[in-house]
Amino acid sequence: MIDLRKNFPITQQVKYLNTANHSPSSTHVKKAIQDFLDDWDNLKRNGDYRVELANQSFAKLIGAETDEIACQPNTSRGLATIASSLEFNRGENIIVNDLENWANIYPWTLQRRVGVDVRIVLGQDGAILLDDIEKKIDDNTKVVAISQVQWLTGARHDLKPLAELCHEYGAYLVVDGIQAAGALEIDVKKEDVDFFACGSYKWLLGPSGAGFLYAKNEHLETLKPTQLGYRAIRKHNLEEPVLYDNAKKLEFGEPSYLSFVGTKASLDYLIDVGMNLVEENVVNLARQLYEGLNDLNVEIVSPEDKKLRSGIVSFKTQNLEEHFQSLTRSGFILSLRPAGIRVSVDFFNNSEEVDSLVESVETLIR
Repeated sequence: MIDLRKNFPITQQVKYLNTANHSPSSTHVKKAIQDFLDDWDNLKRNGDYRVELANQSFAKLIGAETDEIACQPNTSRGLATIASSLEFNRGENIIVNDLENWANIYPWTLQRRVGVDVRIVLGQDGAILLDDIEKKIDDNTKVVAISQVQWLTGARHDLKPLAELCHEYGAYLVVDGIQAAGALEIDVKKEDVDFFACGSYKWLLGPSGAGFLYAKNEHLETLKPTQLGYRAIRKHNLEEPVLYDNAKKLEFGEPSYLSFVGTKASLDYLIDVGMNLVEENVVNLARQLYEGLNDLNVEIVSPEDKKLRSGIVSFKTQNLEEHFQSLTRSGFILSLRPAGIRVSVDFFNNSEEVDSLVESVETLIR
């Protein structure tokens, strides 16, 4: 039986229910970083090679080929890179929604400058419905941008039927995956996603400063980056540099090697544990939390439909900020967000922590 908590010392100190904000430190990541620092002392950084190894591990995690992965500093940069590498024409449109994190809004609304129409789908009960996207999409749609898991409500979207809808109209499906990768099983090939961006510091359990961008092989030739860094160039030239013909063409300058070293360790740990077990624990704990809160007099913002659930459960009380501060003083690490108190359970959490939170909320609202 694998002890899923021993590598996360924070679990012995507080009830850490906040992976959707930032992952806690872990022994395997700290060891990898220390080993890297020791190698640095001995002039053996091998930074570029270590980034490639991290790319390989991320590709394995999401079912991609390594040459479809570009290192990025974070999710925002990955999404902006795709938005600036696609060629938009006046009269085309992009579909976004009002539940997105701003990282997956601004790269697309900026395309209004070139005459692109940005269409907004409104969420219903914390989720984006396929039918509502279908009402907005047409033959002029270039991109549909959506989070696999919404950052505030935790709504989990089924990407396969959405990809089928996009491709029926010749549109790209661009996915913000930061609240999904590392928490849920992902297969970008099976789900037929075109582009997928995420960062290291949430469910991937790494330090800040590393990110990954998946770009489907068949699209790489058509991508025309408008910003270039040395990592994208296969052959330098003062007139017209020759870019790599794989996802490296989307990379920029020197990455945070330390961040990728730490993230490589966390990725390998997730792969060793098994994403099937990770997702099972995450979903089961979230279900337990949802059902426990549902018995109380609180407003649950996250979707009621079990198929739409992830590791995030958000709820509101009548004295929201006061109750959040009280829970924090009691040793719970949570987030206060526009949608309410956001709880995010990971595979290293347990039923006792969930029960304790529900009991504490019940005491507060009596």
